[in-house]
Amino acid sequence: MKKLSTFLMILMISACGLVEVCVVCTEANTGVEQDYCGSPDEVQEFEDDLENTGAQYGQNWSCIGS
Repeated sequence: MKKLSTFLMILMISACGLVEVCVVCTEANTGVEQDYCGSPDEVQEFEDDLENTGAQYGQNWSCIGS
């Protein structure tokens, strides 16, 4: 029984690193959409890059989690 509970604990801890979130980003002027899925940190980096790079080209991106 102790081996089973240890295995389940390891499995639960491992699963924490597998969290995936998705966003749909839309450019306000053109209506172009970009979907992206990844870890929360990856998604945040994608949003930041898209908004910062887009601003250089007069684009206005907004993202919504899906």
